[in-house]
Amino acid sequence: MKYIARLAMSCRRTVFVLCITIVCYAHLFAQENPVENYLQQVGSYADIYNGKIETYYNIIQYDNLPYYKSPDFTDATIIYRKNYYPNQKARLDLFREQLLLLAPEKQVGVILNSSNVEKVIMYGKTFQWLNPAKESGLKQGYYIHLLEGKKMQLFCKESYIIQQNPLVYGDRNIKFYRFDSSVRYYLLYDGQYYMVKNDVSFSKLFPQYKKQIKQFTKEYKLNFKKENRDTSLVSLGSYCEELITSTNKQ
Repeated sequence: MKYIARLAMSCRRTVFVLCITIVCYAHLFAQENPVENYLQQVGSYADIYNGKIETYYNIIQYDNLPYYKSPDFTDATIIYRKNYYPNQKARLDLFREQLLLLAPEKQVGVILNSSNVEKVIMYGKTFQWLNPAKESGLKQGYYIHLLEGKKMQLFCKESYIIQQNPLVYGDRNIKFYRFDSSVRYYLLYDGQYYMVKNDVSFSKLFPQYKKQIKQFTKEYKLNFKKENRDTSLVSLGSYCEELITSTNKQ
């Protein structure tokens, strides 16, 4: 009996040591295999985080930065390769035309493959990657999708160009830079993009509705100044969609 008791105790010790060894090995394996550990952490989200690390702007040399709204990462929902990714942290570089995503427990931005990005919802706006035909004269990039109708769509494009501001300090020339922005609106109708600014632009596109467009603008007091341009162009675009649709039904 004493022999059996000693044997049982020896077996328990062996099992205990074996368990401790397995746990330690697993912990060591996880530390030595950061890629696998990372993939386990992000799970099905791994594909969206599989990109190059962004190149940062030297804030000492730049007066401003070309990010939409803010250089801070903000809440975003992304549709990427037909997959839906809510609760993301992102920022949009409109000079390099890059969507940057903050990977879990990371402090660096990952550049998404733009051609795989279908939609980005941030700051209450819906961005879409467009690659217009060369003959359109438009550049590829992220456009705000303001209106999606059956006959027409309205997009807003905020673009940045870089300007150099040399500064002479003693016998040294120090180069500083700033980004100048511009905002343009484009109506996609019948397969072509048209730049629009106000009711006059719509009247030129749809001369048959010139009278109705003028009356609608006056009745609803549309204002095409900078602070009201989005909503006014959307309202007028929706109205022109109704006019075209009703005419086609007749």
